[in-house]
Amino acid sequence: MTKAHSIVGSSRRNGKREPNDFYPTPDYATQALLEREDFDGDIWEPACGKGNISAVLKKAGWLNVKSSDIIDYGYGEVLDFLKSDFVADNIITNPPYKQALEFVLKAKQSSNYKIAMFLKTVFLEGAKRHEMFLDEEFPLKTVYQFSRRVTLYKGGVKMKNSGMIAYAWFVWDRHYKGKPTIEWIY
Repeated sequence: MTKAHSIVGSSRRNGKREPNDFYPTPDYATQALLEREDFDGDIWEPACGKGNISAVLKKAGWLNVKSSDIIDYGYGEVLDFLKSDFVADNIITNPPYKQALEFVLKAKQSSNYKIAMFLKTVFLEGAKRHEMFLDEEFPLKTVYQFSRRVTLYKGGVKMKNSGMIAYAWFVWDRHYKGKPTIEWIY
């Protein structure tokens, strides 16, 4: 496998991405979000995987955290977020990137207050996402860009590669007025 395949999160054997886009979020990335944003009410983590984000939320004192995923990774309930009718005050997740836009759009229907999505910085690009970013009913508030690269491992299995893709927390706030801001996490 080439170094390029390793950089984009490919398998060392076959050069393919993890089929369910399961790349767990490092604890420090979630902690960085919590140091910068307040969340009132309950939180739903709809792509919980093995519970990485949910565990950090609970450790930080959020007792009312609903955790679910479409795949049973042994944590949370099995639930298809995109087909669910559940509504939470806040949604915090690292969605499967191939469905990131669908997750944001569904989260805007399923959250009362805030949405925080851990996404590749290139999510800012794209004609299909442009209209979603212009939404004034549930606007983008802040992009928290990581200055240092965050390493995500396929299926949570650590490999020798290090982070080569830029990631950020994208935060939407239903009550926010104004243009989005960008801040850096160092």
